[in-house]
Amino acid sequence: MIEFTGRVLSTSPFSVDVPAGYGPALQSLALKHGILTVRVSEVRKRRTTGERSQNHRLNGFIQQICVETGNDFHAVKEVVKLRAISRGYPFDTFNGVTIPRSEADSSTVECSLLIAEVEQLAAELEIRLVEYEE
Repeated sequence: MIEFTGRVLSTSPFSVDVPAGYGPALQSLALKHGILTVRVSEVRKRRTTGERSQNHRLNGFIQQICVETGNDFHAVKEVVKLRAISRGYPFDTFNGVTIPRSEADSSTVECSLLIAEVEQLAAELEIRLVEYEE
């Protein structure tokens, strides 16, 4: 039996900190299903947002490519994300189709891959990207 009191405890030497308020829900799930799956992953620093952020730079560069080429913003962003997979940008697959993850969930490192790719695309299209306007 697993006991929830802010920390998930088990008979093994493994424990997981549970955010405040989630203990009762997790305990209920464990009792109902008899088992819980815990996903362990590296701590990721989320991409920066707001003025002069990674998000602002990425979307600003995509918008500049759209203006120069006449293409849809969403289409250009998807092409950038698909191309960035070769740089290590994360993706999922569904029925054999590669689907890049949303940049909204990206880390600072992953967003930097998107920025590098959008800069590469602009260079290939001979589009001079303009950084922040003062």
